[in-house]
Order: sequence, then C-alpha cells, then structure tokens
Amino acid sequence: MPGTPQGWRFRPAGSGSAAIESRATQLAVGAFVVAAILTTLLMPGLRLPLAGEGSLGNITAWCAGAGAGLAYLLAHLVETKRGLHRWRGELPRAKRIFDAFALTLATGMLAYLAIMAIASLFQLGFQGLTVDPVGGGVLAGAAAAAMTYIGALVGSRVTSESIALLATLQLFTGTMASMVSSPDASWWQLHFSQLGNEAGQSGYRFNVSLIITGFVLIALSNYIGNDVRRGLVARDADDPKLVRLLSWLFAAIGICMAIAGAVPDAENIVVHVGAASGMLVVFAVLVFVSLRRIVDVPRELAVFSLIVVVGIVVAVLLWVPFGYYNLTGTEFMAASLLFAWLTVYVRTLAAYAEPRGIAPAASGLDRGTAGVPAAPTNGERTAEDDR
Repeated sequence: MPGTPQGWRFRPAGSGSAAIESRATQLAVGAFVVAAILTTLLMPGLRLPLAGEGSLGNITAWCAGAGAGLAYLLAHLVETKRGLHRWRGELPRAKRIFDAFALTLATGMLAYLAIMAIASLFQLGFQGLTVDPVGGGVLAGAAAAAMTYIGALVGSRVTSESIALLATLQLFTGTMASMVSSPDASWWQLHFSQLGNEAGQSGYRFNVSLIITGFVLIALSNYIGNDVRRGLVARDADDPKLVRLLSWLFAAIGICMAIAGAVPDAENIVVHVGAASGMLVVFAVLVFVSLRRIVDVPRELAVFSLIVVVGIVVAVLLWVPFGYYNLTGTEFMAASLLFAWLTVYVRTLAAYAEPRGIAPAASGLDRGTAGVPAAPTNGERTAEDDR
C-alpha cells in the first residue's frame, strides 16, 4: 500500500469509526421515538411552557438525561467487550462497576442540566410561549436524540482527557444551575457551601454536583495511573508502587469532594470543612509526589504546578489578612486554579504515555501486510492492551 511505513502493523481494538457513528445514530433515532411518544402521553390536552415547574423543559431534561446516560453505558460496555481498555480487566470488579456507574450518572446529569439551561434561555426569548403535545413531543424527541448521540460517542472512546472534561463541566454546570435558581440572592456574601445549605432544587443541584464530580474523579484515578504506568514502562522505569500511590491520591481528592457534597456544613461543619480542606492537602501531596517521583516529568507541568500552588496561597492571603474579598472569592479562585491544573495534569500525563497507535514489527523480517491486523507474537502487548 503506497505511503504505508514499512515495519509497522496496525493493531485496532474496539469498533471502527463507522461502527461507532452507526451505533450512535441508531440510538439517537430510538431516543427520539421514545421521548416523543412519552412526552406526548404526558401532555394530554395540555399546553406547557418551555421552562419552570411542570414545564416541557422538565420532561425533556429527564428524557435527555436518561438517553445520554444509557447510551454512554451501552457504548462503553460494547467497546470494553470488543477489547478496548484491556488494562481495566486487572482492576477489581467492584471498581469497574463503580466507574461505569459514576461516568454514566455524570453523563446523564450533565445532559439533564444542559437541557434545563437551554429551556430556560429559550423561555426568556419566547416569553408567554406554550407548546401543545405534538410540538412538545417533537422538541423533546429532538433534544433526547441529540444528547443520546453525544453520550454514545463519548462512551465509545473513553480517555483520561474526556473524563477530566466531564468532571469540570459537571461541577461548573451544577454550580451555575444552583446559583441562578437560589432563592437567597445574598448567598455569595457567605461562601459557596451556602448554596448546599438551601432547601429545594438549588441546594440539591449543588450537593449532587459535588458528589457526582467526586465520583468522576475517583473513576479518573485509574486512567491517570495507567497513563503514568505506560510512560514509565516506555522509559524502562516501571514503578507499580508509585502508580498505585498516585491513583490513590487522586481518588482521595474525589472522595473528599463527594463527602463535602454529601454532608453540607449546615449539617456537620466539622466533616464538611474537613473534607474541603482535605482536598487541598491531598492536592499538595499529589503535586509533590508527581514532580519528585515521575521519571522525566515535563518541566512545563512542574512550572504550572508551582504557579497554581502560589496562586492558591495568594488567593487565601487576599481574603485573610488583606480582606480584598470574602471567602466566596477565595473558594472561586482556588477551585478555578485546581481544575485548570487538573486539565493540564491529565493532558500532560496522557502525552507522557508513549503513543503506540501502531506498533513496530517484532523483527525486521516479519513486516506483515499493511492495513491488516496482525496477531501479537511472543507475548507482545499492543498499545490498545494498555489504553
């Protein structure tokens, strides 16, 4: 085949791009039909507004969230069965189940919040508009189809970068939804945790977003550990103990965040503040261990990590003793810096892992046939075994 490098063999795992698109489209069509019929049945003779209590937006959000979550789970299970992420087979079954549950829940919740936000925005633009059952069914079906399609695509190719993005979007969207729906306009004069102390949807959205984001970070921990392991192996510096330590430290951040969401400070301030403070402490330890122990860690990561740590210290000092802003400002700055670091950290480690999308032949005499999958020889592992 012209243009194919000699000495390389393609080792695909999982479904091809065409199969992934076909599956996502089929699931989207199915979601459209189910959501349209269900919404029409729930609106017999009614005309509902786009947003608000008992609105079309509420029905649509639930349909879209369920469709996106189920599509993600189905795609993830199919791709796992077809050989993607074989390394996860080494994890305990309970951890694999928890990860699938956490990512499915986060995908569905994010789709739910996105549709709620879109419905509220359109309600502001079309004030006084109500929709009949037929129109409502079409709108709900279209929204559910779109979110189901996205969920199926995301579930087909799960990476550490995509999980980190999911965690960031989940926390940001959930916090914003809680802020705009808060009945207390002066909540920001105290702290972000005040959002979780409120009764009703505002407090529910904030606390659930913290819990789900924590679950996603726990799921992400093993993906990060795998990226580190691949990078170390490529540099002949395999260190299983370091990989386990980094995975547990990252998971600890997620555990602390989930506890902070499950226990609002109005219920137990000691547990809530302890969990929130624990996140910062574990973060500092994770940064230290990563920079000290990972072989050939990129200098840019070290520099950026130092900038983030200094930034958090400055953010605290601007609150106490300078009094430039209140605790809410400090929390906002610290959270922004932490998740900026999370994004850079995850993407850097993904690049740190040696890319082996195609693997060189075991010997110069066995070049195989270009474009034809070749079976591993002599116990040889493929890149997809480690991804």
